[in-house]
Amino acid sequence: MMVFGGGVSAKEKPLRNSIEKKVKLEDLSFRGKYRFGHVKQPTRRGAKAQRFEIRHGDCGKSSGWNDCTTDRQRVEMKEHPKNSMSKPGKGVWYGYSILIPSDFVSLGKANTTLGQVKAEGWSTPMWWLTFNDRPYIKFADGRTCSLGALGSWKGRWVDLVVFAHYGHSGQPVYFQLFKDDKLLCQLKTPFMPAEFARKTPKLGLKYGIYNSFVSRYLAQKGRTPPEVKAYAQTHEGGKSRSPSPTPFEYDWGVRLPTHVIYYDEMRFGSRREDVDVKLLEQRGVPPVD
Repeated sequence: MMVFGGGVSAKEKPLRNSIEKKVKLEDLSFRGKYRFGHVKQPTRRGAKAQRFEIRHGDCGKSSGWNDCTTDRQRVEMKEHPKNSMSKPGKGVWYGYSILIPSDFVSLGKANTTLGQVKAEGWSTPMWWLTFNDRPYIKFADGRTCSLGALGSWKGRWVDLVVFAHYGHSGQPVYFQLFKDDKLLCQLKTPFMPAEFARKTPKLGLKYGIYNSFVSRYLAQKGRTPPEVKAYAQTHEGGKSRSPSPTPFEYDWGVRLPTHVIYYDEMRFGSRREDVDVKLLEQRGVPPVD
């Protein structure tokens, strides 16, 4: 087991702000037993970490959506119930550590999302973290921030702290993302859609592994079968295009790489000092598990 930091102070008590206590597996997640579990190693701190795995063809469906017919696959946790942590008109801090193994293979023109916040009934996330050849964070209003080189994220635990305010006025800062204490992204104006100022959407954090437009990778690395028909995603105005909506029905000559991602020390709160793993270590706060 990998353990970081010093000893635990007897004066500090565990904080009851675990993200894992506020989530459940997304119904769209693939049903395979290997998709999710807790492991004793590697961990950022404490006795266990969360492990997600997704393989070629691991798509699922629910009553309102089918990943298998929309060029996607996923295994994700989602905030349950919505608004448990992420509240309309309010600010929240999320803190967690993520380990992307050194053998992680980028999907290139396809997407691997490792964190997002969705609004109920809205197709585009409010913000989401995508890890392909050039990792980035994107917002509902179209703005983006670079997350640096993919190599700087791989092969080690990375500590993330995210602040998001889901309001429309009165704030000096609406979004911040810190990677290992370094500020990579900051928005000083609202990123929520303007129409949400007139209604109250239900919000939910999601994390795990979500691959979208995967046929782009298959076509790029393999060969496009002659019977394949191109796909334009209608709920994004046809702007998001890919070679096929049903990629797992065909032989492309290649398969999607298996992805394994680890998450640990996942907390939420109203202050950075209650979620930042480095600050918690310095105070001797016990691990979240």
